[in-house]
Amino acid sequence: MMNKRWNDDVAYVFSTHRLFLKVYGLWPLQKQTVFTKIQWGFCLITQFMILPCLTTELLWSSKDASSNIESITFFASTSTGLIKNICLIVSQKKLGMNINAAIDDWLSVKNNVETRKIMKKYAVQSKILTFTLLYSLYVCLGMYMAVVIFINLKQIFSTDMNLVNVNTTDWLLLIPSGSLGQLITGPQYAIILTIQIVQTSLLSFLLFTVDSFFFNVTIHLTGQLEVLKNNFKTFTKEPNTEANYRKKFVNFVNRHNLLMELYQNLEDIFHFLILYEIVIVTVLLALIGLRLNICINEKDHVEAIKSVFVLNYLIMQSLVYTYGGEFLQKESEDIFYMLYTTSWFTLPAALMKDVHFAMMRSSIPFRLTGGKFFYINRETMMYILKTAASYISVLRIALRK
Repeated sequence: MMNKRWNDDVAYVFSTHRLFLKVYGLWPLQKQTVFTKIQWGFCLITQFMILPCLTTELLWSSKDASSNIESITFFASTSTGLIKNICLIVSQKKLGMNINAAIDDWLSVKNNVETRKIMKKYAVQSKILTFTLLYSLYVCLGMYMAVVIFINLKQIFSTDMNLVNVNTTDWLLLIPSGSLGQLITGPQYAIILTIQIVQTSLLSFLLFTVDSFFFNVTIHLTGQLEVLKNNFKTFTKEPNTEANYRKKFVNFVNRHNLLMELYQNLEDIFHFLILYEIVIVTVLLALIGLRLNICINEKDHVEAIKSVFVLNYLIMQSLVYTYGGEFLQKESEDIFYMLYTTSWFTLPAALMKDVHFAMMRSSIPFRLTGGKFFYINRETMMYILKTAASYISVLRIALRK
């Protein structure tokens, strides 16, 4: 049944996310079997096992502030990945409703050129963002792994080969792990590095997948709101009987109710994740900005470049949520204005009253929130940047004393 519904348009929108989410056993439309539970259980445990290494680094390492900030960044990213994993596990039914609704939308527009054009516009935006995040992840993760491997290879070839496997060698690990790098031999290091590469890759691709998947589902819902807005726009332009007017209007109202339900699904699934993400991004922007300042003052150009890449990713991550919420809010508000600007005064008197009630309901926009505390839009992004800049200023003054 699913193969019959999976046409080229649906594949264009969801194929990338289906591929990655199936690796984690988290694709909402896949049947939950013992194998899928083993998949997401393994991924969950693999990410969770990063935390002991980071705890060791934070509690017992005697490194400088810059290294500690890097460890905090790893810790925050890992905890965010765990929360995203859990959110998708417990919300598969609601996500499945939204994806099935999106598939139905694509299947129903084969002969509607104008509607398909609108949906394609939003699908292209989602695709651009998905591949921008994906290629950024490839570059950042690849460069970070290459630097770690290069530093250790340099250590091997610049050291007496008879001393490589003794416990005095200070191996640089992919995940900060305290003094572990000084206590292992060469073969042990190779095994631990391989495990950490798997852990880091699983975590990084999960962060990318959930962020882009959220934007994809949200932007599709935004496109459906624009389609509904255009339907209301042309509603009164063609003369018709009162019965046909009412039938069309009821269909539009029912469609708006369905979109409200899909919006509420998104709000229920992601509101806590958005709150956690926004708080973490704000703190990390401040810490990484401080680390960048420290690296520049110490002329540590390699760490400075790493900090720039992390800053770039954090800003993109916050933009995914704030602009997704902004687009959704704007299109839902436009429905109210479109109802107001239609020729509603040409409708039958009984139907004019119904339009009035529809305007009252559509005056409440679709607003995604962060933990039910604040709305997510472009204004939120400005507050994030202002708050992070304030934190950086305070921390710089505190470190000078």
